[in-house]
Amino acid sequence: MPENPSYQRFFAELKRRRVFRVAAMYGATSFVILQVADLLQEGLQLPQAFLTVVTVLALVGFPVALILAWLYERTPHGVVRTPDPRPDEIDAIVAEPMARRWPVGIAAALGTALLLLSAWWALGRPEAPGGSERADYSSIAVLPFENMSGNEEDAYFADGLSEELLNALTRVPGLRVAGRTSSFSLRDSNLDLKTIADTLGVETVLEGSVRRSGGRVRVTAQLIEAEDGFHLWSQDWERELTADNVFEIQDEIAGAVALAMATGEEPTDADQAAEGGASVLVPASVRTSDLDAYELYLAGRHHWSARTPQGLEEAKRLFEEALERDSLYVPAWVGLSAAYNALPWYSDYPADEAAERSRSAAERALQLDPGNAEALYTLAVTIFEFELAWEESARLFEQAIALDPTYSQGLSWYCFFLAGLGSWEEAIRWCERSVELDPLRVQHLTQLGEILMVSGRIEEALRHISQALALQPDFPYGNMLMTLGLAALGRLDEAEASLRLYARDSGIPGAESAASTIIGGLRDPSLRDDAAAEVLTWLERGQAQAYWVVDWLELMGAREEALNVVDRMFETSPHELSSLNSLLVTDALRGEPRFDAAVEALGIPDPPPAAVPVPW
Repeated sequence: MPENPSYQRFFAELKRRRVFRVAAMYGATSFVILQVADLLQEGLQLPQAFLTVVTVLALVGFPVALILAWLYERTPHGVVRTPDPRPDEIDAIVAEPMARRWPVGIAAALGTALLLLSAWWALGRPEAPGGSERADYSSIAVLPFENMSGNEEDAYFADGLSEELLNALTRVPGLRVAGRTSSFSLRDSNLDLKTIADTLGVETVLEGSVRRSGGRVRVTAQLIEAEDGFHLWSQDWERELTADNVFEIQDEIAGAVALAMATGEEPTDADQAAEGGASVLVPASVRTSDLDAYELYLAGRHHWSARTPQGLEEAKRLFEEALERDSLYVPAWVGLSAAYNALPWYSDYPADEAAERSRSAAERALQLDPGNAEALYTLAVTIFEFELAWEESARLFEQAIALDPTYSQGLSWYCFFLAGLGSWEEAIRWCERSVELDPLRVQHLTQLGEILMVSGRIEEALRHISQALALQPDFPYGNMLMTLGLAALGRLDEAEASLRLYARDSGIPGAESAASTIIGGLRDPSLRDDAAAEVLTWLERGQAQAYWVVDWLELMGAREEALNVVDRMFETSPHELSSLNSLLVTDALRGEPRFDAAVEALGIPDPPPAAVPVPW
């Protein structure tokens, strides 16, 4: 009888020594383990190295398991060396029918394939972190880092660290960073990352967590490709809690993100992250060595962003305390300037004092850091609103935009400035850019709606204001502009409902009847006097801006009263004069001698300063 071919005898020996069975079980088990490791890495925010190590161990262990299966077998007496085959044992295995020989071999092949597939999924696929080809990403959103400290007061610290990272990434050339307000507004949305990225118009998302305990800080950050959820990079930092270490962590995260997005390389240490460019992303001019000053500043930013009378007063106090600890801390000077700038618009804080203090703080920031774009923006809007310094404001805005054309709040201020000049179409383009950068910020959406309304595009304006109110239904600025737009279109029932919301949210006594009285003056000219008296009462009580009152009085046909309010603005609310050339009723009032004289008194240059071209 001829001897069986050698390859058949070899496969028979593999079967006898149960190598096929070990290959099948090992491959299937490794596949499950690697899938669990992938889920754990994402769920626990573990570094990419975790999945890499697990995969490499699984691959290295495979031949080791096969060798051990060849050499040893398990018996009731323990693990022993596999004995040599008995006479004719191999021939008997070879002679078995295919139905008995093939299943174990197929199982071994499937197990091996599962192992290789899962290893490729974790390491080798082109889209995977560590793969050979990755996209050159150009946009990112920084989500608020999760506060893991168990202390509510530490939420300021976690949010502040996230915002400072966002600011650092705006310094990366060619990188578009979604605005802070929009990113933070999705904190509790329970949306998946792809939906968040689509909403913000970005390709990647940076998220993480912060834990403070026992004088130390631990920060975990991970960069995720939004389209498919793959981790591009992740890393942990744990340092002693000092201001210098906090800024170093920001440096390293920003540099690592910039490197991962621009080159497809994953930084392996802090030095490589610094080489990626972070050393210039958090410059010395925006740092402090005083941890308390830094935390006071972060808390001040939190309160400033709320834009409430109480929040702005608290922000002012916190910025001043930060500067008492470190008088050279530039961001605190900028924050103090912004707080003073906003106070007269949201409270009865004296406009003259606010203007002087806002300007002084911004100028001090620029003395310390002449290239600080946020300080330039803040100084520009301050001297525009309170001093009507048109030429100087235009020059400062141009400098600021050249330094940082992505600061959405600054671009919103520039839009306001251009509208005040009467350059409405240019203002609309810059408002649209601010919305593009921070698409969920209700102030930007409403401001775009306001300028569209001024230019006569009321239906389009109401769509943007509706988006803002869908995000924040009790937003007074949005509800008032919605009411004015509806009233201008003659949709008085809707206007009355909207005005009732404004009156109720503003705490106006007899809100619903007051709203009905005002809209009644539009429905019936015989009721105009009562309606005008009600609107003027709101002005006296500080429950409506003077320029809104001018709009209402002109809409209801009370032109003389409207012009009286314009004259009065020069004495009682001069900071509101910056809006005089961009009222809903500006075009209707043109040609009226008193109104034309008021606009001429604003000192708008003729021709006005040219608008900076929108470079996108």
